[in-house]
Amino acid sequence: MERKISTATMITRFASLYNASALIIFLVPGALTLFGVEEPYSSFWQVLPALLASFGSVTLWISSNNIVQFATFPVWNGIIRIIFATVAITAGYHNTMGLFILLLALGDLLIGILTVSLVKRATTKSLLQILKNN
Repeated sequence: MERKISTATMITRFASLYNASALIIFLVPGALTLFGVEEPYSSFWQVLPALLASFGSVTLWISSNNIVQFATFPVWNGIIRIIFATVAITAGYHNTMGLFILLLALGDLLIGILTVSLVKRATTKSLLQILKNN
């Protein structure tokens, strides 16, 4: 059981750092351009996703300190990642936003699937119990 918790903790911390890297890319001037994404006309559209990424990053990092108690946060985050990746890939966002969005979506898909499955295995709860925070 301890190994399952350790693995779930590791993937949750990795997801947190993945969010933090997105935060940095959105906030560092010119970083989006380096990844082939045209910078938005207003800095608001860079700050908003950075704030969302920072909330996810902090929440996931705190959750990783006690993955059994706080399993709800990484599992919901994993589901959101899977949904984002599915939409981004099937809608063809990479055709207009560049290869960066495709790589981001593939990374999110992998992290989302791993997070949901590994965190669920680390707890003794069903997926529904985790999602409802029971």
